[in-house]
Amino acid sequence: MSRRTLSRLTAAAFAVAVTFTAVAAASADSSSATRPAAAPAAAAADPTPPPAVEDFSYPGASPFPSLKLLRGDGHILLADCNTATQIQLWSRAVPNPAGGPSVCFRVNGTVGQLTLELPQTFLIQTNDRAVRANLTADGVAQTVDIPKGGITGVGEGAGQKSTMLVELRVTG
Repeated sequence: MSRRTLSRLTAAAFAVAVTFTAVAAASADSSSATRPAAAPAAAAADPTPPPAVEDFSYPGASPFPSLKLLRGDGHILLADCNTATQIQLWSRAVPNPAGGPSVCFRVNGTVGQLTLELPQTFLIQTNDRAVRANLTADGVAQTVDIPKGGITGVGEGAGQKSTMLVELRVTG
């Protein structure tokens, strides 16, 4: 047999083998369509995992209707005022379950950020951390720095208009 004829026979055999494999695979697919699916839940599941993006929304709801906890980095967390706290906010809008008009937070780091809305804030007290507070009164923004272990009157507590506390930042 010539080399040319051998080459043609090899190519033809390869083509027949490929065609036969494709027909067999198609036949198997059509017969499996009549059988029930082995794992319908797996087929219905979304193959794309959810994105791993932090949105910094505050975990959990506030126990006080007038206190809105909006966003934070997880280092300033609502705490019980009967325990040791880092930051204590005094407001006429939020009665503490222990009887006083305050809300308390603990800090679990050297820095922290929390966006919130606390109306009628009049006093901010800190223990082990220095804090910067952003407040608004009638649409006018104001920033107050409270030193470590300090207590500072704001808004009505400083003889000014009633303020809304909108952000806390631990600065040291």
